[in-house]
Amino acid sequence: MEPGVITHDLRQAVQEKGLFYPPDPASLETNTIGGNAATNAGGPACVKYGTTRDYILGLEAVLPNGTLIHSGVKTRKGVVGYDMTHLIVGSEGTLGVITALTLKLIPHPPVTTSMIAIFAELHTAIRTVTEIMVRGHQPSAVEFMDYRCLELVKEMLPFQLPSEKASLLLIETDGTEEQTENEIRHLAKICAQSDATDVLPAETPQARDRMWEIRRQISLRIHDAAGMYLSEDVVVPIGRIADLVDSLPAIENRYDLKICAFGHAGDGNIHLNFTASDRDRGTAMEQGIRQALTKVLSLEGTISGEHGIGMAKMPFIDMELSQESMCLQMEIKRLFDPNLILNPGKIFDWSGVPKIE
Repeated sequence: MEPGVITHDLRQAVQEKGLFYPPDPASLETNTIGGNAATNAGGPACVKYGTTRDYILGLEAVLPNGTLIHSGVKTRKGVVGYDMTHLIVGSEGTLGVITALTLKLIPHPPVTTSMIAIFAELHTAIRTVTEIMVRGHQPSAVEFMDYRCLELVKEMLPFQLPSEKASLLLIETDGTEEQTENEIRHLAKICAQSDATDVLPAETPQARDRMWEIRRQISLRIHDAAGMYLSEDVVVPIGRIADLVDSLPAIENRYDLKICAFGHAGDGNIHLNFTASDRDRGTAMEQGIRQALTKVLSLEGTISGEHGIGMAKMPFIDMELSQESMCLQMEIKRLFDPNLILNPGKIFDWSGVPKIE
C-alpha cells in the first residue's frame, strides 16, 4: 500500500471485497494512510479495534542517508529482532520517510447499529460511559459532545436539548444483525437507567450519516467561532473521565477561557479545545493548558492519545517523560538521523539536552 492513499478510499475499496480497515480518524476523507502511520492516528473505532499501529504488519522506509529498509512480516506472528515497524509508526516522520505499508485487514462486520443518548448534564453522560464499559459491553464507538459543542451545531440537531448544559453520547455497535440488535437494546437500557432524557436510534443509514456529520462538524465550528483556538487530545482511565471533566470549569474561570470537550469517551480519549475571544491571550492559554495537563497526569493519564507531539505540544513533553527517557529517545533519533534533517524541530527540543554517556 502506497502512503499517499486516502483513508476513506482504502476503506471503500476493501469493503467491496468484504474486508474492513478499522482506523477512522475524523478527517478520513482527506488524510492519508502514510500520515496516519506516522502519527499512529486513532478515531472513534479505537474503543473496539485499536489504533493504526494495530493494522500495520510491515513497512518500507527511506532513511536520511538514502538507505531503503524493510521491516515487519506478512504473517500473524513474528519476533525476529527489534520491532522496527512499530518504532517508525508514530515517530512523526522523524526517523524515516515511509514509502510503502503492509496492512492487516479483517472481515467487514455485516451490520452497524447507531443511537444517540441525550443527557441533561455532562457528568451524567460520562458516568454512563463508565457504566457501559464496566458491564463488559464492547461498542464500536462511544463519542461524546458537551453543551458548548452542541451549541455550535444546534441547528443540525433533530431534537430539542433538555437543558442549557445538555450533553450527548453517540454510540455504535457492529456485528451480525442479531448481535447488534441485542447489544444496542442493552446499551439503550443502560442509558435510560442512567437518566438519559431521550434515546434516539438511527433507523436508516441516512440517519446514521446525519449523526456522524454533527460529530465531524464540531472541530470545524470551534475553529471558526474562536478568536484563538488550541486543541489537546488527552487520555485518562475510563473511570477518571468524570474527574477530568469536573476540573475544567475552574480552569476556565481562572484563565478566562472556554473549553469545548468532545471525543472518544469509550477509550478515555478526550479532545479539550481551549478557546479565547482574541489572539493576544497566548500566555493565559498556555497556562490553562498546562494546568489541564497536570490534572490529566495526576489521574494517571497521558497528554496525547492520537495527535502526537509535533511542535505545539513540545513545551509540555517533559511533564510526562523523564529526562532519562527523553535522552534515550533522542539517541535513537541520532542513530537514524545523525544530521537531524528529518522533520527538524518536531517532538524534542534539542537545545541544552545532554547525551546519554
